[in-house]
Amino acid sequence: MLTKPLSRREFLGATAVGLTASVVPAAPAVGPSPNVLAVQGGTPVRTKPFASWPQTQELDEANILKALRNHRWCTFDGEFIPKFEQTWAKHLGAGGCVMTPCGTHAIHMALEVLDVEPGDEVLVAPFSFIADVAAILLCHALPVFVDTDLATFQMDPEDIEHRITENTRAIMPCHILGAPADMDRINAIARKHNLPVVEDACQSHVTTWKGKRAGTLGTLGCFSFQESKVLPGGEAGAMVSDNPDLIAAAYTFRDWGRPPKRGETFVTRGTKYRISDFAAAVLMAQITRFEPLCVVREQNAAYLKERISMIPGLMPQEYYPGTTRCSHYNFGIRFDRAKFAGITQAQLIKAVSAEGIPSVTSSTPPLNREPYLEKALTSRGFQRIYSKERLDRYREQNVLPRNDELCATHVVLGHELLMGTKADMDDIVEAFAKVQKNAAALKA
Repeated sequence: MLTKPLSRREFLGATAVGLTASVVPAAPAVGPSPNVLAVQGGTPVRTKPFASWPQTQELDEANILKALRNHRWCTFDGEFIPKFEQTWAKHLGAGGCVMTPCGTHAIHMALEVLDVEPGDEVLVAPFSFIADVAAILLCHALPVFVDTDLATFQMDPEDIEHRITENTRAIMPCHILGAPADMDRINAIARKHNLPVVEDACQSHVTTWKGKRAGTLGTLGCFSFQESKVLPGGEAGAMVSDNPDLIAAAYTFRDWGRPPKRGETFVTRGTKYRISDFAAAVLMAQITRFEPLCVVREQNAAYLKERISMIPGLMPQEYYPGTTRCSHYNFGIRFDRAKFAGITQAQLIKAVSAEGIPSVTSSTPPLNREPYLEKALTSRGFQRIYSKERLDRYREQNVLPRNDELCATHVVLGHELLMGTKADMDDIVEAFAKVQKNAAALKA
């Protein structure tokens, strides 16, 4: 005889006390049931959709139409580009801001104005988007990976210093998922070795470290305003810095090596990283209202972190003590496979997604082991620049056991899931709890 299904309130109550009591019967149910995993034909925890993203209002449309109708669409004479550059710099407390077509371009431009060249090495986080590594490779420099701190998902400061060589040119931490890296320790190491710090703040628009904004904590900061970000502009990016010489160099690099207001004089190597005025027009509208949404995400993330920590085997991303604000671009969770009957990351993602939590997804593959890297190392250019001995040593040192573990045992929730109510967070908790209690069924 089947046990009477628990109500939602009773189920969450069981979660709050550690979920030690069995929620489902040992025998499989026949037909749809709230106590059978949705991926196996049961009733999903949630059928209501979460908020969509990006969102627009009348001001977005008005700005786009204004940019369209004034027939000044490019970087040189657009109305909204300089407005956004000034607004974003002021918002961050940065000395200057240079817009680019995307965050990847901002990162590449930052490395270029720091004179990162062939033969150089840049220390980089492996648990990140590939943009950081791609930008380093575009400079024909070596991306030297620093292992990951499992608890915070960030570049581990303990693994930095022994990887510094005479060819190290910069350190590039990534504030992954919107939480800050340990900037005090990273900056201290950088100062000791006289190295600039390039912050990948592409996911960290309101993140602060001891009250100071991400992107302004190092030598240069890079942002993305791609449409998935909490401050979206379609495709856009920006580099910020307090150093006026680096800002001037960025404007020059962005326009084929031609300084602003210098006619057709080309003074250095550069490229075309100019941006259309349309993205800036959207951003000038979005920035008027993104702060309240960030507050909602923070409140819901704090509630979700507390509740989901009660589920055996789930460990939300932790933050360093210096963290005073997190952007919550994604909500990161690590899971203990032993507490989930040994199921894989893919099985967990599929099962929770079937319960109506659609944005459960793996954030990144292990970047240090993706095929693009070996292709770069065996290319004609890299073979000419780096000795066989150096490349062999690079391969030997490219071992990151903690990052491998994190890549295989984490899931993330997109920030749009954090834009609702506490009841929505309860649905997320219930879905994970249901999968945890029934994980063994996925192994059958």
